[in-house]
Amino acid sequence: MHRTRRSFLGIMACGAAAFAARARAQAFPTRFVKLVVPFAPGGATDVLGRILAKAMGESLHQSVVVENHPGAGGTIGTEYVTRQPADGYTFLLINAIPHTASKSLYPGISYDPVKSFTPIGALGTVRYMLIVNNDSPARNLPQFIEMARAQPDKLNFGSAGVGSAPHLAMELFERAANIRMEHVPYTGSGPAITDLIGGRIQAIMENTPAVPLIKAGRLRALAVTGTTRTTTFPDVPTFAEAGLANFDVTGSWGLVGAAGLPPATVTALNRALEAALKDSTVRNTLAAQGIDPAYGSADAYGATLVSELDKWTKLIHEANIKL
Repeated sequence: MHRTRRSFLGIMACGAAAFAARARAQAFPTRFVKLVVPFAPGGATDVLGRILAKAMGESLHQSVVVENHPGAGGTIGTEYVTRQPADGYTFLLINAIPHTASKSLYPGISYDPVKSFTPIGALGTVRYMLIVNNDSPARNLPQFIEMARAQPDKLNFGSAGVGSAPHLAMELFERAANIRMEHVPYTGSGPAITDLIGGRIQAIMENTPAVPLIKAGRLRALAVTGTTRTTTFPDVPTFAEAGLANFDVTGSWGLVGAAGLPPATVTALNRALEAALKDSTVRNTLAAQGIDPAYGSADAYGATLVSELDKWTKLIHEANIKL
């Protein structure tokens, strides 16, 4: 009788412990969560953040609220996240290129792009195209490279600004192709595209903002980064297909939180991200921003950030890029 009672109590105790463990594992989130977008409201990144937040909130069964902290190329919002508790209730939407390049471009920032963050997961990649005016004598990539080599420092390329992803991508392309061009920085992609149409610059390395003008025949894409051609422009070869196999740039979009997030919290957020990427609205929004949806684990995204940090730190120092 006593043994039976002790056995029963033991079973109850084990059951209670298991229930408590499950409760702790399911404790996150118990309130709303904040997704920080380090750019101003209304822009492409903000639109993406809001669609993603809604879909992740449905999976987490809590509201995911977007907070905009714009300024200084995204570093203000990024630094803000590092000062939040490492509990998963505040996380950040980033593009790996500007995120990792920030360490060399902004020497005064208080955070390390890798060590100060916990990777949560990847949501997609953005590719870049070498684009020229439709009247350019270069009809393909080899012709453009030949033209640039024949005129060192004479051709101009534009970008969305010093240290922007299009600028860094073009600097890397110059090294891969063994050419030298003059950089003309603008205050955004729009003005650079306008001057490309007008013939004031000879090339840009861009993506979504130039798509309508390529389709309209006012600009010409010579090659696209990535391992496969895009469905938008199936006739545009990859750089490797066009003869430049040693050049490729893809901006990996993803989520990170402050350093030290509990593994269970990372898992919960990663699963919500994975579920969100199955939502057609999210996928369509990504596609509209030129992002190829591609879910990635926290570990894989962490490895991406490490390799991107090495790549852009080396380039920025070699090219002596300063803001």
